[in-house]
Amino acid sequence: MANPRKFSEKIALQQQKQAEETAAFEAILREVNASTKQMQVHLAQPNLGTYRGGSLPNVNQMIGSNSIDLQVNIL
Repeated sequence: MANPRKFSEKIALQQQKQAEETAAFEAILREVNASTKQMQVHLAQPNLGTYRGGSLPNVNQMIGSNSIDLQVNIL
């Protein structure tokens, strides 16, 4: 079948080639999906430390209670 002469044989060869390429593509797609799902599981629960959400801390209160004197005396 290296040199098909009938039109139907050419169509059959093209369909077979397309089926093989589609199967190879679907196999690669399954591998990518499996890898992506594993990454989503790892990224689903990020480490937030002690911060659990809500509003940000009031930095003005933090400065007032633990103030550091940054003024420099110039002679």
